[in-house]
Amino acid sequence: MAPSKKSTAKKKNAASSRSSSRRPAKSNGLKTFSMHSLDETARPMMSKLREESATAPSFGMWGTASLTQVDPETVARNYLEQALASASVPSFSAPTVATVPSEFKSLGTETIPLTGTRTVKFRQTFNNIPVFGSLVTVELDPNNDLVSMNSSMGAPEEVDPVAKISAAQALKAIEKHGGFRKNLEDVVPRLHYYFDSAASKWRLVFVAESVRVTPVGTTKKLKVHTPSLMDYIVDAHTGAVVAEMPATHTMAAVVETAVDNVGKPRTIRIEQNGNNKVLFDRQLNVQTFDFNFRDPVTEATSLPGKEIKNPPKWSPSAVSAHANAATVAEFLRDVLRRNNIDNRGGAMKSTINCVDKRDSPDGKQWFNAFWNGAQMVYGQRVNGTEVTSLAANIDVVAHEMFHGVTDHSADLVYQFQPGALNESYSDIFGIIISNLDKPDPRNWDWELGEGLAKDGRPFRDLRDPARFNQPDHMQKFKVLPNTPKGDWGGVHINSGIHNRVLHLILTSVDSTKKLLFTPNEVAAVFYLALTQQLSRTSQFSDSRRAVLISARTLFRTLPPMQQQAKLKAIAKAFTDVGIEDA
Repeated sequence: MAPSKKSTAKKKNAASSRSSSRRPAKSNGLKTFSMHSLDETARPMMSKLREESATAPSFGMWGTASLTQVDPETVARNYLEQALASASVPSFSAPTVATVPSEFKSLGTETIPLTGTRTVKFRQTFNNIPVFGSLVTVELDPNNDLVSMNSSMGAPEEVDPVAKISAAQALKAIEKHGGFRKNLEDVVPRLHYYFDSAASKWRLVFVAESVRVTPVGTTKKLKVHTPSLMDYIVDAHTGAVVAEMPATHTMAAVVETAVDNVGKPRTIRIEQNGNNKVLFDRQLNVQTFDFNFRDPVTEATSLPGKEIKNPPKWSPSAVSAHANAATVAEFLRDVLRRNNIDNRGGAMKSTINCVDKRDSPDGKQWFNAFWNGAQMVYGQRVNGTEVTSLAANIDVVAHEMFHGVTDHSADLVYQFQPGALNESYSDIFGIIISNLDKPDPRNWDWELGEGLAKDGRPFRDLRDPARFNQPDHMQKFKVLPNTPKGDWGGVHINSGIHNRVLHLILTSVDSTKKLLFTPNEVAAVFYLALTQQLSRTSQFSDSRRAVLISARTLFRTLPPMQQQAKLKAIAKAFTDVGIEDA
């Protein structure tokens, strides 16, 4: 879709505002814009847009039809066209590159039960080639009135739009690229415009997603988890691999009671047919499997493994994985109104007793867990005959499963700031879910993964990130290499900055020392930001903007003073860790 021709006033205003109102391009090469009907600074623009819509050609095409009778995607596209053409929104414009205008491809419409609104997402393209990481989210109320608009768009200038290599040649370049053996069957590279932050330039590239890989040699010396899926970026002019990034993120019903890994009785649902019992919760579509200490990386095609059934008693590791997965599924459905990880009721599978042989001292102990793009994989600590699965901790289970939610929504790339956000959002929901029985966050356990290691040391502390060598402020942000040893640019390290925002928001109080938020409210705000407002290359500042936009929508029916108190507390939390609106 080409935007409507702008008026002279729009052109002049856009030109004059580019250095001030228009935010500069960030390290992902994208310029951002947002407005919300409840934001005082945006209210004049929104009011003017409503006035203009009465005479706008795009809206007039419906004749006497009510706005509520038109499908949301059509309405959203017309709001986008109108905002781009309107002189009332001078700081919002779509780039034109070499006389080629930006176009916008719909990614679909989603109804948001938490807010009663609908979002329509668009990807920016030039000549049908998408801009990697671009996103425009248009939010509508039940009457199809505009609630908010949030965008990240790029201008890939001085890039030849014609590829000089084929998709098949791109696959050959990936195959020759060092580090891993690759299974390139069924992988289809697709052209994109991609901002190479290392070179500070735009490229025309082939993007190959979710390439299954296995390591070459040993990874023991690195002390890092080996991903099983990678995304590759290949320059479509030179054939060089310019980026690689992990796509694997680490870490009739019958009711029975069984003991889990920490000795706690848990209620689990199983499937029973006569005397045959299977560890499968049909109601939640949750099932647990056993891999019998096989390697989930080199034998990935054998996952999820063997069904767990007909035991004399359920193993504690199986009980932990099954019960904790069910808790996450219930939280998704009851609190966030999401239908399992994929939001379509898809199976939530967990596999216990997994061992990456290259990282295991004895072929049984493997202190790791990860979401492999389709299911959960759990390692374990072994002490004699006692096996403690990493599924023992609900915060770890929730953390890893929310990587799946991210995969199905923002799909944040697993490197640098987007990767740190990917980790942080999983940490955030891991901590919230693990403290569901404690209504006052001031009394929460803010440690993630405590008790799993032999010394009981947690992985991270969201209240005090510096305790485990994570920065707690942007001034301490660590610039690290995009390598396994560099933690892919510090995804598990710099996430501490964004993690601390959660603690500051949840412990915010008013003048009477009363908490400003309930845990469910904060969970909803971060969930809406992740699934509706963020894209593949979003930065920390994008998360601040996304959380505030989501909060304005979620709290829009509250009295104005309550709205402002909550929004002010959220903005202050981000500011206190140095995350400002870019």
